Amino acid sequence: MITDRRKILEVGIGQSTDPTEAIEEALEGCRKPDLTIVFASSDLDPNWVYREIKEKVEDSHIIGGTTAGEFSSIVEKPQKGTVAVITLKSPYLKVGVGVSEGISKNPFECGREAISKAYASLKDNPTASAVISIAFMKKKGLDLLKMKPFINIIIPDGLARVEEEFIKGILSAVGYNHCIIGGSTGDDLKFKRTYQFGNGVYTDAGVVATLSSALKIGTGYGHPFYPTDAGAVVTKSNGRVVYELDDRPASEVMRELLGVDELTPEVFSQTPIGVKSSDVYGEYIIKSPANVNPDGSITFYSEVPKGCYLTIMDTDKEHIVESFKKTILNAIQDAGNPEEIGAIIIFNCILRYLLTEKEGINDLKIIKELVGEVPVIGFNTYGEQGSTLGGSIGHYNQTSTVLLLSNEIISR
Repeated sequence: MITDRRKILEVGIGQSTDPTEAIEEALEGCRKPDLTIVFASSDLDPNWVYREIKEKVEDSHIIGGTTAGEFSSIVEKPQKGTVAVITLKSPYLKVGVGVSEGISKNPFECGREAISKAYASLKDNPTASAVISIAFMKKKGLDLLKMKPFINIIIPDGLARVEEEFIKGILSAVGYNHCIIGGSTGDDLKFKRTYQFGNGVYTDAGVVATLSSALKIGTGYGHPFYPTDAGAVVTKSNGRVVYELDDRPASEVMRELLGVDELTPEVFSQTPIGVKSSDVYGEYIIKSPANVNPDGSITFYSEVPKGCYLTIMDTDKEHIVESFKKTILNAIQDAGNPEEIGAIIIFNCILRYLLTEKEGINDLKIIKELVGEVPVIGFNTYGEQGSTLGGSIGHYNQTSTVLLLSNEIISR
């Protein structure tokens, strides 16, 4: 068993307009990765990006996809037109990857198939098993509850708009206590086609990477908004389409709530809607309106169930900063407050990014001030997946979900 903490988790970060330069830079920190995560601009040929990276990492699993912006700890702020790469290796980490195509047609079965393939390709991890056994002998019950021997990273097509059903398919196969974290692929707001990486290049697919690990791992969820007193009850809806609010046409009520004559994409992007989660914490989950339909209904970027109360949300610069700090700190706490953070992976909504840009806020700077020089990678998404504090697993808008890997094993 390796005791040198420097070798517990090897991490490399690279980012460049050239995928070869990006992966070579990442390999300087981690030579033979178990997992390579790639977030690439949609302006670059995804097949070229994948081919160049695959040639360098050989047998490493590769996951990721196209984005609406890429960022890492080696750049000052999020970029466009680049490839961001993280390479990960640890004797305490094993990876399985599953892909299922046709997510837009049958998302539930796509989720079941992708997660089943991921677990089928997951090799035994005797090192991790030994550490987990030691942890059970040494740790107290409350500490054991924080262990996450399996983490599922999901990368669904962001234009399929079926993330909820994809997640339901995953949970139907593995049970409802599994950790899920991820983000939907983007195409730099072109809204034409996105691509997913899952040991190959796909579109209209769902990718799942299952991590079997004895590392301390945590996840975080958060958005930059707080509730106002304005809102309405959803009295008729179907999936992501809301037909009526307070028994009246949805668009009519929404115009009154927002005090506008016309519901434009600009209005929607500046005025998020919150719905309280059903768990004991009752956190607000953000539901972003997408467009008004000819019949006066409103289509959202996530499902809006009948009977829920839609609350108009607001924010300010201080709250944006503090809420992001809280998201990172929640991930650290969820990991068991490790002494050393190994890597942070962030799935950040493109609309949240546009908000931070408008307010002059830099997430990378916030992270550095909070936890110091830590390897960070992420991308601006078309949707975020993760768990609230109360454990509700879902698909969100205008949110950040965070995966934190520590340079520390769970038996410590």
